[in-house]
Amino acid sequence: MNNPRKVNSRLALLVLFAALSSAPVAAAIDLRDYDNDLMRDLDKTIKYFEPDITAKNADAAKEDAEILLNGFKYTESYFDKKGAADAVEISRKGLQVVGDAVKNIEQSDFDAAAAAAREATELCKSCHEIYKPRLAR
Repeated sequence: MNNPRKVNSRLALLVLFAALSSAPVAAAIDLRDYDNDLMRDLDKTIKYFEPDITAKNADAAKEDAEILLNGFKYTESYFDKKGAADAVEISRKGLQVVGDAVKNIEQSDFDAAAAAAREATELCKSCHEIYKPRLAR
């Protein structure tokens, strides 16, 4: 019988290999028509999202969330048209975690909301690692 740790290690290596082997293909997508002003707004907003939550500034955090939700919706649609399934999935996950953050804010669970905000930040970074033009980093 297979050792569960070996199976998990093999699965992790397979996933890593798949992600790395798809990165050059993803980078070949023409991004010149992406809304760069929107991306700058999202980059700015994501930096304030968690601090607004940890400060228990619910109104500001909800405003941040609205901008982020609109951005993830745009990004999902944009990358769906480009056939970039990985970016579509990241966008959908972003919609979910920002939505979770809003729900937690509304329930005054600021710790859970902050955790969701950190996850949203990591999702943004993961997409940038694949798609952000090298000269813009």
